[in-house]
Amino acid sequence: MKQALVLPVLVVMIAVLGFSAPNAMAVTSTVTDKISCEAPSVGGVWTVANNTCTVGTLVIGPADTLAIGQHVVFSIGTVTSSGVIQNNGTILIANSGGVITTSGTVTNNGVIANRGGTITNSGPFNNFGTMKSTGTITNGPTGAITTSGMLSSTGVITSSGSITINSHGVLVNLGGVLTNTLNIVNSGTIKTSGTFTNSGPVMNTGIIANKGLITNSNTITNSGNIVDFCGGSITNSGTIAVHTVIEQCVV
Repeated sequence: MKQALVLPVLVVMIAVLGFSAPNAMAVTSTVTDKISCEAPSVGGVWTVANNTCTVGTLVIGPADTLAIGQHVVFSIGTVTSSGVIQNNGTILIANSGGVITTSGTVTNNGVIANRGGTITNSGPFNNFGTMKSTGTITNGPTGAITTSGMLSSTGVITSSGSITINSHGVLVNLGGVLTNTLNIVNSGTIKTSGTFTNSGPVMNTGIIANKGLITNSNTITNSGNIVDFCGGSITNSGTIAVHTVIEQCVV
């Protein structure tokens, strides 16, 4: 009789262990305080003085969600996400070793401050807040960055995916490098005082204001306005269609 009980007990144990294994269920982590920051699913260290949750390494799985609460600073080392990141506070990439790699969905309603680190995106990246970067932003072939807020860079933005600037959105290349090889749709504002190299199609119904160097080798369909201010230069070996460039510099 004792032997007959062994197999059923093992089956029950295996079922329980499998259900309880890591990543067996979706995990939603909302960081708002010390307890949620230092929970095993996040593994951060909470600093009370400035409401900062500092995380060395974090992996967000495809069924997982990380939500960052208002008034929280989420300071990261390395974050790899194939799930969902929703930011209502501040994400801080504090140095050149900081990295966010995401193939899932990112929604920013707060602030993302990239201070010399790297953001690599290959999924939907929706910015309704403020993004400031002195480091590197790479938008891969499957990446789709959409901004209805402010995206400002003094570093490098390289896109082989799509970038959409909505009507209230602003993309600012402030003395940095912006390279597009696939697709930009602008119904808001692009301001560039750095280098903007374009070899992909651009659809502009908004404003592109240039005080730097624009080099275009594809088609810019300009139903809005492209304004070349003093100090700006546009080198075009492709096509700028519909409206011509407005030369605003008065000598």
